[in-house]
Amino acid sequence: MKNNIKRLSGLYFSCLVLLIFTIVFLFNGNYEFLSYTFTIGILIYVLIKMDKKFYFSQIAKWGFSVWLLLHFLGGSVRIESVKLYDSILIDLVGDPLYIFRYDQFMHFFCYLVFAFFIYSIVTPYLKNKVNKWALFLIAVLVGEGVGGINEVIELSTVVFLHSTGVGNYFNNALDLVFNLIGAMVGTWIAIKTDRKL
Repeated sequence: MKNNIKRLSGLYFSCLVLLIFTIVFLFNGNYEFLSYTFTIGILIYVLIKMDKKFYFSQIAKWGFSVWLLLHFLGGSVRIESVKLYDSILIDLVGDPLYIFRYDQFMHFFCYLVFAFFIYSIVTPYLKNKVNKWALFLIAVLVGEGVGGINEVIELSTVVFLHSTGVGNYFNNALDLVFNLIGAMVGTWIAIKTDRKL
């Protein structure tokens, strides 16, 4: 039991973050991010169940917790009346792309972390059947597919909650670009650090 708690400590911490921010979003009437708490709650449950089979790395589980905390802070913290998610971290490219924003960093970081989960899931089935470059491509494409689902969820908040926080076409397209870059970097790190490969 003790080993189980230690093994899942990162995901249990995510549950605590989720609970705290659900209360914050309820109190503040932030329905856009409140809708994310429901989706993320299901995701955490699925990851806990899947960990029994795939033994996700601690980097993946704690990375997810860090991402979740930063994600919720991005939706609730304002700096000089600008939501953290809209803040420009490094002014590389201006209108209409606005690179490099907190939102873009979060998409990169999220899919870098998710690459570790995806790698753990696809590797047992593919490692002895394909070379590392095919494994890399498959894992990255799965990550980008998950990113596409995320964009569909964001679109649903616009349609059903009349939220305008997810941005315009450029924002959504750039989300997919940074998802792809994050998935590529995370998968490359996962392959390089897999001593059994």
